[in-house]
Amino acid sequence: MGLFDQLVTMVAGDKMSQFQSVIEWIEKQGGLAGVADKFNQQGLGDIIQSWIGNSENLPVSVNQLIQVFGNLDIQQLAQKVGFDPQETAELIAKYLPKLVSNATPEGVIPENVDLTAVGMNMLKEKLFG
Repeated sequence: MGLFDQLVTMVAGDKMSQFQSVIEWIEKQGGLAGVADKFNQQGLGDIIQSWIGNSENLPVSVNQLIQVFGNLDIQQLAQKVGFDPQETAELIAKYLPKLVSNATPEGVIPENVDLTAVGMNMLKEKLFG
């Protein structure tokens, strides 16, 4: 980890452990490909495709996230990050589209994507951009 990454980690504090929990949660879903599959299975492929493609990101609602991932899965993530399930789902709805979009600049899901690095870059932009 470079000096700049260490600085971001220090500034972010507890948010880093929450961030890591979210990344681990996405990986448990099968990574970005697994997330895309879940959206497609629920008939919400147009939403995930907007995040992967170069068009404007379509919004996703809390109810749609519950439809895709299930209430229990979101509750488990909520416990890990220390938020209530509603707040957790709202955060997923806000940041998952951005994470997917930033991880797929070529309009396709890369075979091996480092979500931690993508997220760190997003965090750097938010903190210092």
